[in-house]
Amino acid sequence: MEEKFLQEEEPGAEKSSPFRTKRNLSSSSAAKPVAVFDLAKAKGRNLFCKEEKLKSKKIIEQLFKQGKSVSLNGFTLVYLPCVLPVFYPAQAGFSVPKSAFKHAVDRNRIKRLMREAYRLNKLLLYEKLAAQQQLALMWVYKGKKLPEYPIVLESVLGCLKKLKL
Repeated sequence: MEEKFLQEEEPGAEKSSPFRTKRNLSSSSAAKPVAVFDLAKAKGRNLFCKEEKLKSKKIIEQLFKQGKSVSLNGFTLVYLPCVLPVFYPAQAGFSVPKSAFKHAVDRNRIKRLMREAYRLNKLLLYEKLAAQQQLALMWVYKGKKLPEYPIVLESVLGCLKKLKL
């Protein structure tokens, strides 16, 4: 039955699909204009989307080599003004060393708390940044015990306020 189904498909059906696939990727190679980040629209929405996550190994290496840092209560914010491949003013990454927390559950909990505190307060950072300036950020927790959320929130806010641009 499967063979009949595959044979009955139209050969042009893949080309008319609105989704990008390997086959129709080359036909839609026209570059779309990049949107400009609008702070007014972002004020009502506190999201931390895929494009705001720092994943580029090149940028992360450059960040730790040339970046500046701010610390508070065991939390360190390493930052570097640079050109990012997205239209958001900043991309952030979060790290907890394995040497301090052996269990992945603990490391993941701390990173989740840091992400939440950053997500709720990132608009303070976006307002500080100039319209054309972009930052790469890396949050690192260097403490020895599991922090509570109020401490994480206070530290993230303090680091964002101490940030010198």
